[in-house]
Amino acid sequence: MLKSIIKYSFIFLVSVLVVYQFQDTIAQLRLIPKGIVKIIFPEKKAKPSIKSDNKEQQIEIVNANSFEVHFQKIDYFSGYNKDEGGKINQQHKSSALYGFKKNDKTILELYTRNGFLITKQGIKRFKLPNSFDSHNSAGGIRGIFYINEERYAFLATIKIGCQNVSIINLDRNKEIFNSDCLPDYQEIHYDGIGGASIHIEDNILLSIGAPTNSSQRIRDLAQKDDSFYGKIILINKKNIQNFFNKNEKIKIKIYTKGHRNPQGLANIDNKFFSAEHGPKGGDEINILNENKNYGWPISSYGTKYETLATANYKLNHLKNNFEEPLLQFTPSIAISDLTNCTQEMINYFNRKGCLLGTTLKEESLIVILLDHKLERVIGYELIEFGERLRHFAKNFDGRLFAAKDDSIYITSDSGEVYKVNFKFKKE
Repeated sequence: MLKSIIKYSFIFLVSVLVVYQFQDTIAQLRLIPKGIVKIIFPEKKAKPSIKSDNKEQQIEIVNANSFEVHFQKIDYFSGYNKDEGGKINQQHKSSALYGFKKNDKTILELYTRNGFLITKQGIKRFKLPNSFDSHNSAGGIRGIFYINEERYAFLATIKIGCQNVSIINLDRNKEIFNSDCLPDYQEIHYDGIGGASIHIEDNILLSIGAPTNSSQRIRDLAQKDDSFYGKIILINKKNIQNFFNKNEKIKIKIYTKGHRNPQGLANIDNKFFSAEHGPKGGDEINILNENKNYGWPISSYGTKYETLATANYKLNHLKNNFEEPLLQFTPSIAISDLTNCTQEMINYFNRKGCLLGTTLKEESLIVILLDHKLERVIGYELIEFGERLRHFAKNFDGRLFAAKDDSIYITSDSGEVYKVNFKFKKE
């Protein structure tokens, strides 16, 4: 009897050690059938439902400290997050909103996570690769950027034995880049994958988060130089053109590292800023300096999700050889997109150092004022909308799009696009 107990205990311990030692391999083996299914049976995408009554929407007014914010729904986008049957579909949430002027008129293009383009003229569906993965509605397309009027999508994918992210050319349905495979595939949460982009002359900055709430192995990728997760990466536009013209391999450079979930990027006078979700608290605004390390998951002003009894992160970034955030928010406001202010706001505040952000948890716009060197926060103001605000309409270079009357446009998770105007009080 004792020998049997010893024997089976030994077998059990060996099994545990084998599973621990080869957990990545086992996880990849589990993903093989899922990847095969993706190839044979790609995801079906229900079409959004747009309900327009062609009536002028009522203008709502929110009072800020020294000005008013006027906003109204854009009628032809109302309800875009619903299926044709009227049911809310999280995959119809916005992945990007772009604006441009044509014949002196404002044209808006709304992109959804599952590959639809919605405009005033109607709905277009893009063909996505079979490897596209909605990942329980948290994945899908999480960012769109333009190069020479061609559209590129940053999206979650599953291949045979691998779950990762890719960049595809939407117009050609051609993949140009795919990242390293994620460990702990059951702990992936693509709401933390980033997807913001901004142009720097001949290059594009793209944010890739470390997409998890609880996997330490995924968090740790943010500090590893052989992984693209938890990084702001730099992609050369000419390199992408040569990928198609000369079959040149795409080269990706890590611009900064140590990020958790950067969902917004902004450019003021070629100084670059990021907005980043912290864990439980610790949302950040960062000044991005090339080759610098921003500390995640070692330093954060937030606390760990697992348990309050767990030791917190190291608070002092500088003493741990990391970059301190320009601004941090505890408790969290769930800051999402980030962009430059309108010219009208810059004139009103008499400074270029002005940033606009959207928030999810606070359901507000945030206006952040910086000093003249763009190195210090003077203050910020939250302007409550009462809705989870997601994306600003951008120009094709990733900066804020403003209409002729200085209107800006914002998407919400409720399935609306809002036209927003700032009305400043005169002295």
